[in-house]
Amino acid sequence: MADNVLMTVDLHSVVRDPFPHVIVRDALPSQAYADLSGSFPLEGVMDCRRQAEGNVAIRLSARDVFHHNAISPNWRQFFAEHTSHDYWIELVRVFGDAIRAVHPTLEERIGKPLAEFDVGVRGTGGKRDISLECQFVINTPSSETLSVKTPHVDKRQTLLAGLFYMREADDTSAGGDLDFYTWKRAPRFLVNRMILPSDVTKVSTVGYDKNTLVCFVNSPTSVHGVSPRGPSSLPRRYINFIVETNFHLFRAPSVGPIARLQHWNDAKAIRHSSRFH
Repeated sequence: MADNVLMTVDLHSVVRDPFPHVIVRDALPSQAYADLSGSFPLEGVMDCRRQAEGNVAIRLSARDVFHHNAISPNWRQFFAEHTSHDYWIELVRVFGDAIRAVHPTLEERIGKPLAEFDVGVRGTGGKRDISLECQFVINTPSSETLSVKTPHVDKRQTLLAGLFYMREADDTSAGGDLDFYTWKRAPRFLVNRMILPSDVTKVSTVGYDKNTLVCFVNSPTSVHGVSPRGPSSLPRRYINFIVETNFHLFRAPSVGPIARLQHWNDAKAIRHSSRFH
């Protein structure tokens, strides 16, 4: 098996509070990381969606990477490894117990043990139990202080999510860190899984750094967001990992119509201060 971001991690590394997650510093060997960082295809990612606006997310997904001539072989191998059945087995090795605890009916619903799930690359068609995604992501440079994502949970079909941060050595911007939250009340959501800041409490932060992995089991309690990032001429670079089913894994109760009207200005303020989508 080629180098992967979970190769030094075991199930004992999973932290259960505030939701099951791992944080891995120096996730890849230093030379392997240096080679990938030095060949990060910034222009190739930018070309997929030209965007003049600052601090927005631009993504290039695995299905578009494998035959992209501007992307180096070592990156194509990285994407192939992290969308493979072998990598799914790595995820099960690390997160299997946590997945069963958070989503106890998943194996029954699919009809087989986690390790026997059929796996495919997201967006490539075909029948599978689990789709794996690996994406280049940049948050574009900005002259303002903004958050690209305020507190939220990921889509309801997302089982696992991961971020592999690749901060450049000369990036001196402040912020852009990953914040973890807990609910002060029963979960409730505005549009697009947006959460009122007054409904949650920040409990920890993972700094935006080089060669750093954060991976977690997604559920209504997996509330996270990106702290406001100050002005910078450099993009925020990372790899996004997604593991998803073809059905919703949980309910995301929305606020009622009266509460939505009461918090209309709050929702507008969130949109104004971030690039939430």
